[in-house]
Amino acid sequence: EQLAVMLYRYAGSPATEGSLTGFADASFVSAWAQDAMEWAVAEGILTGKNGSALDPQGTASRAEVATMLMRFTKSTEN
Repeated sequence: EQLAVMLYRYAGSPATEGSLTGFADASFVSAWAQDAMEWAVAEGILTGKNGSALDPQGTASRAEVATMLMRFTKSTEN
């Protein structure tokens, strides 16, 4: 969730209509990261882990961070 917030803020904190309802652990997303996580899911930056989990409090692997950054750059290309 921390990386999602950084990317969200870098993108200018855009409005989003995303939802986390499809993820089993959506209730574990911190209140301060809710908008950013919804945005990251709506933009396809976050797709979840096995078992429909976001793991917002977990540690991201190097590969997960690289994937999020790659998806972020693709989502911002015009």
